[in-house]
Amino acid sequence: MVGRSRCFSCGKNLSWFELIPILSFIIQRGRCSPPAGGCGSKISWQYPIVELITALLAAVLNFQWFYFAAFCALLLVAVYDFRHKIIDKHFLYIFAGFAIANLIYRNIEISKYLYDFLHAAVIFAFFYLLWRVSSGKWMGRGDSDLAFFLALFLGHPLSLFMVLFSFWFGAIVGILLLLKKSGRFTIKSEVPFGPFLAFGAFVSWYFKDFLLMIYEFLYF
Repeated sequence: MVGRSRCFSCGKNLSWFELIPILSFIIQRGRCSPPAGGCGSKISWQYPIVELITALLAAVLNFQWFYFAAFCALLLVAVYDFRHKIIDKHFLYIFAGFAIANLIYRNIEISKYLYDFLHAAVIFAFFYLLWRVSSGKWMGRGDSDLAFFLALFLGHPLSLFMVLFSFWFGAIVGILLLLKKSGRFTIKSEVPFGPFLAFGAFVSWYFKDFLLMIYEFLYF
């Protein structure tokens, strides 16, 4: 979309008071406002939800601008995958820049750079094989690329927790959807895995001190 923000249904240009995060959605009751010349069509819940998540990220990260920007880029990847069931490479490359920058910032010794890179390559290979063996039924091709850059961003061993958490969260959501018995979701339904990878990565990063303590206790 080029130019001003507008309604996807009627094409009406949106005024500033219709673009206030969350508040505008509530005031307009989730519709393109008829009093302002709108068509009254429903506005997707995606917009206030993403706005709320972004606000929560800013609060939780205490305005650490680098990480806030990095996770906002990751949020774009996750939301696009959720809506279209594909990892958008443009959003992924933006996050990749943050991942590489964090890798450089995090490490000092050359051997550590190589170790984290090789570890990320192993995680990439794991997801790639899941995609290859299942012919795309278990995992999407783009998930392996996302997993690679997430592993670079987190480093070892946090990337291991990221993989573990993503499968846990995916399994829990899948079971809940099956139990719902709405008819819209079955065991063969396609569920995008990118959002679970993103959430697993955020949880691993946010609780990194606690998780590293657990790792050191178990293996050292």
